[in-house]
Amino acid sequence: MIKIAIPGGSHPEILEVVTKAKQLYKDVVSFFVFDTKENIGNSDVWIYEQCESDEHSVKQAVTMAARGEAQVLMKGIVETRTVLKEVLQKEHNLRGQSVLSHVALVNLPGNKPLLLTDAAMNINPNTEQLKQITDNAIDVCHRIGIECPKVALLSSAESYNPKMPSSVLAHDVAKLYEGNNDAIVVGPISLDLAISKEAVKHKGYISAVAGEADVLVVPSIDVGNVLYKSFAVIGKAVIGGTIVGAKVPIVLTSRSDSTESKLYALEFALQQVRG
Repeated sequence: MIKIAIPGGSHPEILEVVTKAKQLYKDVVSFFVFDTKENIGNSDVWIYEQCESDEHSVKQAVTMAARGEAQVLMKGIVETRTVLKEVLQKEHNLRGQSVLSHVALVNLPGNKPLLLTDAAMNINPNTEQLKQITDNAIDVCHRIGIECPKVALLSSAESYNPKMPSSVLAHDVAKLYEGNNDAIVVGPISLDLAISKEAVKHKGYISAVAGEADVLVVPSIDVGNVLYKSFAVIGKAVIGGTIVGAKVPIVLTSRSDSTESKLYALEFALQQVRG
């Protein structure tokens, strides 16, 4: 049984996701909701605990995860920063890596699923931080069954250009993976050459990742955010995101997300736990 703790979960949009998840996974999952609001669910859907404040609801959910009593944290209608602040408290010992990062699973029509990182957390990572962000994404790949993921460190072109910061960053991080057998990491590489075999053929580009990337690693949150929203709004992709690098995956949701996206994010987290 996989247990999911949800601070701020007693809201109609969260109830809808939980109800559908219970229908899909039946006895595989159970939900524990912490909230200041009236309990709008019942014992068949979730176990509920009344809390004094949003901060209290978050603390209770995070403590449950820290004790090993929950394998997934799912953010309800509470501030993301409140959840992350509590997760990072030393008393919980939940930090698994030095850098926490956002990894989104992108289901883009006509393409295989892609992982995108980091579109929501790390603003302008340096070489060491981008290496850790990449490590986190590779770890997620291994957890969901991609044994040797192909990782593209994105820039505006595939050629190293010392005058282009994103190119230098991608080049420096890629060098750190030389001889690594857990993943194939290439950079700098442009988006089209990372995911489009047609572009690869047209440009005559050759690399181990060419047109077949499993993971897209962006140089900054601005690039990631634009790419994420372009996939969702223009590309009509279904996207689900989790914060990784802690000892449990943290499902991020917002009021603007569709039920389908929320459910997709939860499924993504469950894949990471089930291995």
